[in-house]
Order: sequence, then C-alpha cells, then structure tokens
Amino acid sequence: MYFKLAWRNMWRSRRRTLITISSIFFAVIFAILMRVTVIGTFERLIVNAVSLSSGYIQVHHSGYWENRSVDSTFEESPKLTEILDHEKEITAWTSRLESFALASSGDRSKGIMVTGIDPGKENSVSHLSNKIISGKYLTYNDKGIILGEGLAAYLKLKINDTVVLIGQGYQGNMASGKYAIRGIAKLGIPEMNKGMAWLSMPSAQVFLSTGARFTSISLLTDDQDKLDGLKQSIVSQTKGAGYEVMTWKEMLPELDQLFQAKMAQNVIMSGVLYLVIAFGIFGTILMMLNERLHEFGILVAIGMKKGLLSGVVVLEMVLMSVVGTFLGMVCIYPLVLYYHKHPIALKGDMAKSTELYNIEPVLTMSTHISHFIIQGYVVLMIAFLLSLYAIFKIHKIKVIEAINS
Repeated sequence: MYFKLAWRNMWRSRRRTLITISSIFFAVIFAILMRVTVIGTFERLIVNAVSLSSGYIQVHHSGYWENRSVDSTFEESPKLTEILDHEKEITAWTSRLESFALASSGDRSKGIMVTGIDPGKENSVSHLSNKIISGKYLTYNDKGIILGEGLAAYLKLKINDTVVLIGQGYQGNMASGKYAIRGIAKLGIPEMNKGMAWLSMPSAQVFLSTGARFTSISLLTDDQDKLDGLKQSIVSQTKGAGYEVMTWKEMLPELDQLFQAKMAQNVIMSGVLYLVIAFGIFGTILMMLNERLHEFGILVAIGMKKGLLSGVVVLEMVLMSVVGTFLGMVCIYPLVLYYHKHPIALKGDMAKSTELYNIEPVLTMSTHISHFIIQGYVVLMIAFLLSLYAIFKIHKIKVIEAINS
C-alpha cells in the first residue's frame, strides 16, 4: 500500500518529479563520466606500456632485471613451456630478446631498445601488427626491421630505407647489422614511440650472437586481481631452475605510483563532485517539501500520523532516486561504449601537456560494469540519506502554519 501511495504521489506533480529525477539523472552521469574517463585512460596507458615492455608478468634469468644485460639470457626449456601452456590464468605468452643499441642513418643516431620477437606470439600479447601505420608486419624469418614512428621520423627514414644498428652482443661480442625497414609502428606512449625497434627472433639472435637464447618471457592475463597468485604459482613450479618471476608493478613501479596518485586525485575530485551533487539533490528536496507544506498540514490535520506521512515521502524520494539512477546508468552506457572504442584525441597544448608525462594524448573510457554500479550506488545513497531530512521536516510541522502557508 505504501509503495502504491508513494508512486501515485510522485506523478501528481509531474514537473516536480521530473525536476527531482533529472537532478539525480545528471548527477549519476557526471559521476560515472569522471570515473570511467580517469580509469579508462590509465588502463590504456598500462596496457600500452606493459604489453610492449615487461608483460603483466615476466620470467627471466635471476638477476636480469637489475642490469638488463644480454649476457643474462637463458634457453627456453620444454618444462617451462609446458608450465606456461597449462597455466589457466595465462591468456598468451611470448619470448623476447631485448638489448640496447645505437640506431644510425646518415648523420643522425639515437640509442634505442631493440627487441627480437616471434611475430606470431608477440602479436597475441602486444597486438603489434595493429600498430603498423606504414609497411607491413614481420614474418618469422624476415630479415627486416620495424621502427617506432617517432624514431623513424628522427632518423628521417621511410619504408625500404636502411638503418644501421651497433651494440654489444652476447659475452662481449660486437653487434652490428644493416636492416631494411619493413614497417613503421605508432605506439601509444611517446617515449616508446621514439626509441623502440623490432627484429624477428632469428635476426635478433644473429645480431646479438646469442644462439637460441632469450632475455625474457612476457605473460598476458585478463585478470590483474590474480597477478600475485599467478606469480606464486609460476615461482613454485620453477623453483630451483634459476628463473626470476616479477609482476609489472615490481618492474615498473613508477607507472604503478603514477596510477595510484591519479586514483587518489580522482577520489578527491569525486568527493568535491559528490558534494556538489548533494547540494543539488538537497535543493530539489527542499523545493519539494516547501511546495507540499500545505498538503502535509492538511493530511496531519485530518488525522494522518506524521510517522506514516514521513515514510511515504521518503519512499517517494527513494523511488525517484532509483528511477534517476537507473536511467542515468542506462543512458550513459552507449556513450561510454562509443568512446571506449573511439577514444577522444587531444589536440594542441592539452596534447603536449600529456606527452610531458609520457602519456598518450587521448581520452578513453572504461566499460567495466563495476564503475557504473559503484557510482550509481553512491549517488543513490546520497539521495536516500538526504531524503531523511523529510522525516525531520514533517515531524517539526506546525499544522496551523502549514495549512496557512
């Protein structure tokens, strides 16, 4: 009966109800947009950085990460391959052979990271082929090279031009080679875009004189919440084999710290937004209560108990809050989904300011359903708690003054 009475009361004044629902509707939209934009942008940053460098988890020779030397390589063992293939939390993995080298063309040279890859497996981890903007992707026995877009621009090279690489190979051997440019890749992180190149694994092993050896194996997983458990599982299965297993947070702590700092900043900004939302919703509640003060006075005068009247009014507010929250979540999802698939490219000074922090100048949005539910729940709770003011207001009603208002 209370529900039916509250629902009918809601629509007795459509204008008032629509104003209240609209205030909650837009509050939910603003809260969700701010959250999913921050989370989505940094999720994209992490995916770009981690998939192309360390992987979510990396297996390498014990002590390799301290000096990143090509001498700390290892041979891929059948036992390790079997462990990685049968670990259900691993969605993809690839071997890599990484080393620093000097890339040169004409009178220009630049220190870069050269990575030897198995093109098929690498693509399942980093989707490198999707980042090719000119030329083509490598094949396994290809003797060419892929350059980052920024690196190619700096060296003034294009497809089919030749780049010279000079470095130090395995156990002090001289590493040098000339490679035709097969493709140019545009990476999301500016620093990587200016300093990365890829060779096929056989070419990299010849260049660095390593034979059938690798510097690391990078793993991909869909559930980052299980990273520590996955790491411990691999550690326990490879114990005593001379491997070191590290998560991306251990290898790239500055990236994790940047993410945590931005999340803390987002919490503060969300708190300010919630405060603004609370004032907006409270304003609509005050408007509703003042408009209905005469009505409340008459109802109390004819014998309706204040407790019952308060319960019905609060139930009205709860219903309006639920409707506004649900509509906000439903209506904003298509927009979030669109900008998740089509990120907003930043231009001008804003783009330059993001690149200073080594962040791709785009805004993308996360579609994880938890962000919608949490923001909707918070706004719903704010609306519910503020609606309790109606109980205080109704219990303080003076019947004569209310009827005459």
